Amino acid sequence: MRRMKKSIRSCYTFLFTFCLLMLAGSAMAQVQKVSGSVKDKSSGQPLIGATIVIKGSTTGTSTDANGKFSFNVNLSTPQILVISFIGYKPIEVGINQNKTTVDVSIEENMIMGQEVLVQESRLSDKQKEAPLTVESMDLIAIKQTSAANFYEGLGQLKGVDLTSASIGFKVINTRGFNSTSPVRSLQLIDGVDNQAPGLNFSLGNFLGSSELDVQKVDLIVGASSAFYGPNAFNGVINMTTRNPFNSPGLSVMSKVGERGLFESAIRYAHVFKNRDSVDIFAFKVNLYYMKAYDWEANNYDATPQSEVGRDNPGRYDAVNRYGDENFDPRGNNATSKSSRRNFPGLLIWHREGYQEKDIVDYNTKNIKIGTALHYKVNPRKNTELIYAFNFGNGTTVYQGDNRYSLKDILFFQNRLELRNDKFFIRAYATHEDAGNSYDAVFTAQLLQELHKPSGTWSSDYQNYWATYIRPKVQALPGYPSAPVFPNPFDFDGADSVMGVYRDSIIKWHNEALYYANLGTSPTSSSPTGITYEDNVNRNEVREVIAFL
Repeated sequence: MRRMKKSIRSCYTFLFTFCLLMLAGSAMAQVQKVSGSVKDKSSGQPLIGATIVIKGSTTGTSTDANGKFSFNVNLSTPQILVISFIGYKPIEVGINQNKTTVDVSIEENMIMGQEVLVQESRLSDKQKEAPLTVESMDLIAIKQTSAANFYEGLGQLKGVDLTSASIGFKVINTRGFNSTSPVRSLQLIDGVDNQAPGLNFSLGNFLGSSELDVQKVDLIVGASSAFYGPNAFNGVINMTTRNPFNSPGLSVMSKVGERGLFESAIRYAHVFKNRDSVDIFAFKVNLYYMKAYDWEANNYDATPQSEVGRDNPGRYDAVNRYGDENFDPRGNNATSKSSRRNFPGLLIWHREGYQEKDIVDYNTKNIKIGTALHYKVNPRKNTELIYAFNFGNGTTVYQGDNRYSLKDILFFQNRLELRNDKFFIRAYATHEDAGNSYDAVFTAQLLQELHKPSGTWSSDYQNYWATYIRPKVQALPGYPSAPVFPNPFDFDGADSVMGVYRDSIIKWHNEALYYANLGTSPTSSSPTGITYEDNVNRNEVREVIAFL
């Protein structure tokens, strides 16, 4: 009995081991390595990156740099390889346990079609035909410009010079006519002249179109009077805004920068359809706001017109100080030999004037509003009736022949237009209010004349010097005494002594200034550096400016 059990146990062990060996052999027989190559049928060149997959699955691989491939495939049953490559006809190849190597050549998938020429230009055919030099900035270029805004981006075009009159006012010039005064350039927005009638120049980016609403800017470089009239002597800036039918939706922009710069804009456009789902009416609204603190004009070097430099004890004509000019070269002048003897040390003297920062408002702000209503009178012929309204208001500094403070300026336009692809009829009206704008240089001169006429001021200054200062100068150690005839006066010796006591000469000029400004002599407790600005209330200055 024991022998029988032992025999049965040995039989089971044999059968189990045999089954395991059969299963392992079967598995080894099913998974096999499939390899091969893929080539171009016409050239015989290997195809790199051709795709080889088992049909109906995601199992596969791609060819290497030599056009070869290999991967493991379960070949318990025959499989189909799908071989494909971009631009070639895909093929199918069967594989099984006896066929594991596949070398194929595939042919190009060629489709013959008509020749197509794709051509694009940012200039229209009409512009190309015109005998003018046209530089263009389209919507793509506006978005890609590296400048702070599209208007400054115009300075990157060929033959264009951009001048920053202030942080809120940019001036475009062309063909070497660089100037801070844009009176020779014509600026158009949708064909309408943007010139301020009272100021007699275009207000550029300050009262122009919002950046979000600009579709295209064409810059006609150089003289264009024959085509656009006498105002286009220095070129034309023609801005086209976005049609709400073509550009509906909401756009928002915001920018911040140094000097408290904040700039924001919003544009919204919507299209309405009729019963036949045809675009019939559209509108757009643009809002723009900018504020910043402008750069202060703090260059007080002597102007080219100044007869003396910064080291003159009697002051000088400074660049950004107004009212200190000596318009008459014979006035405020004691440089002749007789004057040098009678008024020693006086030489040339100037009024103190006002610094620009006390005259001009540097708080720049700008508000722009633009709306338009578009109605398609005849949708088939694309005939539109358009009503547009543009509004601008703000404060900035403008550099022309003089410095101007454009304060609370108001500007708005109404435009009514009927147009299609073949014609247009346009009527528009421009309204402007200069607000509290003024010429800073002329205002400073008026302030000084209002305080005391220049002739009276100069006489008081000179008389005070002759009465009170001359004895002090002549009493300086080493100052030459009065000559005895026929010996001449020692002017060189006098100048040398006054050079040694230069601080005293400056102090005495300040005393004469104090007296000429206020009509009284400074006391011993008064500071030596008294100026006109120290004795005039700043609020009074601003009140006078407002009055003027």
